[in-house]
Amino acid sequence: MKRFLLAVLLSASAFTLNAQPWQMVGPRAMGMGGAGVATAYGADAQYWNPAALKDTDQEIQNVLLSAGLQMETTKDVMNALDNLNDLSDRYKNLSDKISYGGAPNAQDISTLFEGLSDISDLTKNNLGAVVGADAGLGIKIKNFAVSVRSLGTMGVTPVIDTVNVGLGNQGGTAGLNISDSTALPAETDSQRAAQILAQTITDTNTLDAINTLLQTNYASAADMANAFINTALGAGSSAQEVLSAAQTAASNLPNAADIIQTAAQHNGGNGYEQNESRAMADLGLFSEIALGYAQEVIPGLQVGGNLKLIEGTIAQTGILVLQDDKSLSDVASDAWDNKKTSAQLGVDLGAKVNLSRLTDREILFNPVIGLTARNINSPKFDRPGLPQGIPDAIAQSWQTGDYKLKPQIRAGIAIEPLRTLVLAADLDLTENETAIANFKSRQLAIGAEWDFAKGKTFSLPLRAGINKNLAEADSSMYYTLGLGFKIARFQMELAGAISSETAEVEGADVPASAGASFSLGFVF
Repeated sequence: MKRFLLAVLLSASAFTLNAQPWQMVGPRAMGMGGAGVATAYGADAQYWNPAALKDTDQEIQNVLLSAGLQMETTKDVMNALDNLNDLSDRYKNLSDKISYGGAPNAQDISTLFEGLSDISDLTKNNLGAVVGADAGLGIKIKNFAVSVRSLGTMGVTPVIDTVNVGLGNQGGTAGLNISDSTALPAETDSQRAAQILAQTITDTNTLDAINTLLQTNYASAADMANAFINTALGAGSSAQEVLSAAQTAASNLPNAADIIQTAAQHNGGNGYEQNESRAMADLGLFSEIALGYAQEVIPGLQVGGNLKLIEGTIAQTGILVLQDDKSLSDVASDAWDNKKTSAQLGVDLGAKVNLSRLTDREILFNPVIGLTARNINSPKFDRPGLPQGIPDAIAQSWQTGDYKLKPQIRAGIAIEPLRTLVLAADLDLTENETAIANFKSRQLAIGAEWDFAKGKTFSLPLRAGINKNLAEADSSMYYTLGLGFKIARFQMELAGAISSETAEVEGADVPASAGASFSLGFVF
């Protein structure tokens, strides 16, 4: 069975929907951990702080092309989805046996308890993944800037069915055919397997619940364990295979116990093969044409703003995780065929204060403070209607009503301990929603830029930073690095971000969160 969920997490690109976290647009800001409100200049300033479009020291006029991609996963979602991906083909075999009354072998027993454990992991709050992308072209001339940019995030949120996990004849299916033999197996490894499984059933107090799901009536954990092992042996599994299966069950059953108990309260629902666990994905694209302007009101105080025409293309889709065989391209195509496009105006405002200029005195390290408010008018966009023919479970999780870009407010400060060194920090003053239900974003970004070769015609700035989502205690720390290169009028910059935590995907450890950004520019 093909897995849409994992494919989305690994290959999503410039799609967006739902309330947005603040994005690290441009490699300079990303390289500094996402600190840009008080440090941005040139065309990049239009996004980070339009007040910085007014140059007070050296006038900068440039054209800048940039693109970036970020991904943030929450808690252990990638591990759980990767495990489900690995189980998918084996689950199809188990599902068929539930339907026609087949006898489970050792691999089926492993699949059963691993699957229940991973489904249990996905019921944890705030699980999901957010993918953000940006691409844009900006031009700054004197106090004005014009840009064309696409921004956004994509969210994948699991919605887990904890009711339909019956293994017996619920919902008109035949159910798994478990042996009536409760005798202790004869072979040593098989006996050990039965003992391990019996002890785990006892420790997790799941005997009655599993009986309910199986529609069986085993009197003791030992009887149930012996029956499982005898069934697997009768289905052709070796003693070593059933021992391995028992060890897998023992490691997963404690985590799966809650979902087993919940399902038993509903008598297993309609059966495991009809489980309606689903992944809901919000997709879309927000493209904006922006005109920015800034002015110095009094020495040391700059104000600016953007007027934006935003085209929002909204789409969403869902897939039944344990039932659907659709590929990523099929599902993405279905969603995009059902997209909805609308246009609205957006307004950004910014302020920037140079304390030395404001007080007309030289202050140590020349501190600069910035404040930016994006989308202060909360532009709203139309969502697509519910498509015909989708499963009821997907329809129940379908989002309706307008999509709103809520205001974001961010503050920043920067100092220059040396002529070649800038230290900066940004903080979200708003707790921003994301495309994952109940998952918030409030970033603290701290970074540094050291331009050891700083000059009028050549510079080579090195950047580093950290970024932490303060709204979610379990979120991992981002570490960022960046590099710039300027010779004469040509400039090129790149940056990368990586989290402190990893997840296992297809047997390899990959960062749980990561990002990259690149830009090319010309100064005139």
